[in-house]
Amino acid sequence: MLEALGMIEVTGYLGAISAADAALKAANVKLLKSEKVKGGITTIELIGDVAAITAAVDAGKVVAENLGCFRASHVIPRMDPATQSLLLDELTVKEGTAPENKVTEEQLVSQVEELKVEIFEEEIVADATLKDAKRDNKKVNKSTNKKSAKKDKK
Repeated sequence: MLEALGMIEVTGYLGAISAADAALKAANVKLLKSEKVKGGITTIELIGDVAAITAAVDAGKVVAENLGCFRASHVIPRMDPATQSLLLDELTVKEGTAPENKVTEEQLVSQVEELKVEIFEEEIVADATLKDAKRDNKKVNKSTNKKSAKKDKK
């Protein structure tokens, strides 16, 4: 049975990679997976013993906070077997053994590329929204200036 699950939720690609790196370097834990949520939110999932997971999550949290992208973190000690099976996607987990790290380099590269595309698309939408807001603001200012010029003439 797995001892503990640690999760760190961040916003953006930079925060996800940095938090995962700090967590993996801080303690003897394994990266289970990186779960993408819409809006650039990513949850890093780590497995290992309770003390190591606690230290790793704390280290990842500090790095994410310093980058300004931290959202939440949580440690689940002594996971129930049903929770394990939910997380490990049909992998059979025998009591007393830890699963092998099933994340391949190709999968990580694929996840990184998907995150890059998602963030790039969100930046385009944000830029367009900002331009629209500026244009609308200029229209409001022009109409206000015309109204005040008419009042001055009277």
